[in-house]
Amino acid sequence: MKKITLLAVLFVAGMTLQAQTSLTGSGSGDIIDLGVAGSTSGNPENIVITHSVSQTIESGEEIACASPTSFRDNWMYRDFDLVNDFGITADFAVTDAEFAMGPVISPAGFPVTVNIYSTSDAFPPLTGTLQGTALVMITNADAESMISVPLSATIPFGERMIMEVVLLDDGTDTNFCRFGCNQAGQTGPSYIDAPACGTTGITDFAALGLTNALVWNVLGDEVLGVNDNLLSQIAVYPNPARDVLNVNIPTNVEVNTAVLYDVLGKNTGVRLVNGTMNTSNLARGIYMLNVNTSAGTFTQKVVKQ
Repeated sequence: MKKITLLAVLFVAGMTLQAQTSLTGSGSGDIIDLGVAGSTSGNPENIVITHSVSQTIESGEEIACASPTSFRDNWMYRDFDLVNDFGITADFAVTDAEFAMGPVISPAGFPVTVNIYSTSDAFPPLTGTLQGTALVMITNADAESMISVPLSATIPFGERMIMEVVLLDDGTDTNFCRFGCNQAGQTGPSYIDAPACGTTGITDFAALGLTNALVWNVLGDEVLGVNDNLLSQIAVYPNPARDVLNVNIPTNVEVNTAVLYDVLGKNTGVRLVNGTMNTSNLARGIYMLNVNTSAGTFTQKVVKQ
């Protein structure tokens, strides 16, 4: 049986975790800047879901259940309340998951599994539905860097998203790593489950006396419904307008009412006829176009020159 000897030992709540001493010998360690959240994935235009206040790895703050030469079984988690914390108002389509690695020592690399779940239940424990999974090989070249993993998953509107990263001991005593963390703070808890280090289930870092924060992100976008797609096809031009405002509406969308309001909320009386509105008699200023259709209500600010 392999003996686990920790480089730095934290005895908290009956658990022992490894937190690497500084590479520079200082108390705080070096700061490795990973850039803007989402920049590693190549999809920075997507919505970035993160509890990480800073996208940096702080040496001396990385976390894993491990010996000085090899890691043990580790399950790490983040819980994202998409509606209340991130303002997501539709299904959320995940495209990428990102997690920071600290030091890595491996002769041939080792696998890490990333899972995305949706749940309506309290977390922990982990319940719900596995929506997507991906496997990535970690090598020495990944040390002190952000790992971007393409991953396809859809979180139904109203459910929370759980990200799980799984690192399993292969028993060879040759692969070593820790997960990148920092002390910059976080907007939601970091969790760990590591039975070899004494956990009795998924446990908040804070409950173990740890102030380290995992550096993780999930990228994706809201999924537009059929009606949202139809409304997004409505085109209003030119804007600013002079004498004529064109309102191009898809042929399969029925218009119930179309009203152009002034800044005081008064109906200007301008009518939509055959896709155009005569704005020649309006004073210069800002107006609000409201079009009620069979696909929903479309609003657009209009400037009259």
